[in-house]
Amino acid sequence: NINGTLNVLVAARDNGVKKVVYASSSSAYGDTPTLPKREDMNPCPLSPYAVNKLAAEYYCQVFNEVYNLPTVSLRYFNVYGPRQDPASEYAAVIPKFITRISNNKSPIIYGDGEQTRDFTFVKDVINANILAAESREKGVFNIAGGKKITIDDLAKNGYVII
Repeated sequence: NINGTLNVLVAARDNGVKKVVYASSSSAYGDTPTLPKREDMNPCPLSPYAVNKLAAEYYCQVFNEVYNLPTVSLRYFNVYGPRQDPASEYAAVIPKFITRISNNKSPIIYGDGEQTRDFTFVKDVINANILAAESREKGVFNIAGGKKITIDDLAKNGYVII
């Protein structure tokens, strides 16, 4: 939540932390049809979660400019990987599909299946965080796999991404 992020930024400022890396979200872009998403695009959040993530990014920018606390906000795109809890309210489609297929059930697809996602393996997210922490870069960066896939294609050919 935004209060937690603000508390981290204040504590970092007050304790001489060298840099803050913030875990943001591609949800900041909303349903903007333009692909690929670029960091210089205007955000268009469509949920309280997305607004919260974007507000935290703005706090990071302000702490960078006003208090000279270097910050990086990483906008993650549909992260997946080992040990994801498919029962979680926030679980991505991949662990849910894997669980259903493992139980000899068909994946559940909402809508027409033509919705696209850019899936990002958790190890790539880890590497991005390390690079962000160790670099001199500041600002907002997209962390994505770079390949769009429809939910339908994922259900039919999911083994390709796994």
